[in-house]
Amino acid sequence: MKARIPPSMNQKKSMEMEIRRQLAEADKNDSLEIDSMILWILHDKYGWGKRKLKDFFDTFTQELKALTDRYVMEDCDTVWLCTRKLKDAGIDISEWLAESEQASQNTNFKS
Repeated sequence: MKARIPPSMNQKKSMEMEIRRQLAEADKNDSLEIDSMILWILHDKYGWGKRKLKDFFDTFTQELKALTDRYVMEDCDTVWLCTRKLKDAGIDISEWLAESEQASQNTNFKS
């Protein structure tokens, strides 16, 4: 029977750093896909052209960064903050999501 040697503190730190690096890379890739989806919908469904999309993207990026900086948060907290700000304005995205999921389930039952 072989004895297991627990990882050293340096090994644990290296593993943690690598995990964080991979998570940051995945977040960046997901962010690109989400941004692309938003821009595509604005283009396809609402007819926004390249100039208007670029203006929206630049403004969105700047405002998101400013919002994050203003509240001294990590990027992962920004989504929660925006959700809270929308709720304060009377817009509850979670209700819209529930309605959308309900409509989707109703459609699936009819099939």
